[in-house]
Amino acid sequence: MLLHPLISVLKKSRRRGRGWTRALGPEQLLRACEAITAGKVDLSSWREKIARDVAGATWGNGSGEEEEEEDGPAVLVEQQTDSALEPTGPTRERYKDGVVTIGCVGFPNVGKSSLINGLVGRKVVSVSRTPGHTRYFQTYFLTPSVKLCDCPGLIFPSLLPRQLQVLAGIYPIAQIQEPYTAVGYLASRIPVQALLHLRHPEAEDPSAEHPWCAWDICEAWAEKRGYKTAKAARNDVYRAANSLLRLALDGRLSLCFHPPGYNEQKGTWESHPETMELVVLQGRVGPAGDEEEEEEEELSSSCEEEGEEDRDADEEGEGDEDTPTSAPGSSLAARNPYALLGEDEC
Repeated sequence: MLLHPLISVLKKSRRRGRGWTRALGPEQLLRACEAITAGKVDLSSWREKIARDVAGATWGNGSGEEEEEEDGPAVLVEQQTDSALEPTGPTRERYKDGVVTIGCVGFPNVGKSSLINGLVGRKVVSVSRTPGHTRYFQTYFLTPSVKLCDCPGLIFPSLLPRQLQVLAGIYPIAQIQEPYTAVGYLASRIPVQALLHLRHPEAEDPSAEHPWCAWDICEAWAEKRGYKTAKAARNDVYRAANSLLRLALDGRLSLCFHPPGYNEQKGTWESHPETMELVVLQGRVGPAGDEEEEEEEELSSSCEEEGEEDRDADEEGEGDEDTPTSAPGSSLAARNPYALLGEDEC
């Protein structure tokens, strides 16, 4: 009788992926590469791959089954060190061996690796929401004549404030020693206390107006969420600050900036042909008002329902790890496989 529940507790199963969404605009990227190479590289194999991917996606949607990550031809992967990337001579050969190279360069945690996965059509690059997950310069052959390059994120500290880099997800939140400045930067630009329905910690009358600072916001959020220190049972403002930064990083607290001169040319940009093309590619068909109402409901409800445990800073291999499946109706099975045994049976 004991073997059956223990087997179900210790049984491990691989998480099934949700399927990789095809990259937006691979045909446009192909046309841009054809214009740049000007016939010096044969890109017919890439065009054939795009046609196969479109046909496969259409067939997969009709069958209703997700595509396995292991399916498809093998992708050649190469890892190169910094010394190997240094130029060895005064000039370098362009389109060497008839291969065009496409590189992904940008800030950490902006989706460079996910873009490569989308172009390939399946997962070939390990991805994580933790910044700095990609540590090596890697190349992937999409076709024999097309090579994709994925590199670690580049940071230019002198161009952006440190607080904005934190809110953009460039630095791991759990490694920030002083998160209150970033919280203050966020609260000075969006009404955090109003969006989260916070009550000032020193306010006896809820209707009275009190000045807010970053510490007050963190303390009020800790009081609302029940974040307490282990020894003194005081409001854990540090944990609350990290939680607020994660809300901003996940998009629940939305901080955005318009490009320079956007307000003067708002009508022009909204009706620009490229803007309309992006809207069609992204499939945005719902009215904006409904999206704002759903976002407001998410802030008021999901923040109360989500678990108390914060996410770990090192989310390496997320979706690749084997996770134990607990027996139905057992809440302790996932934490302790021997919790089902009685005291006399241990």
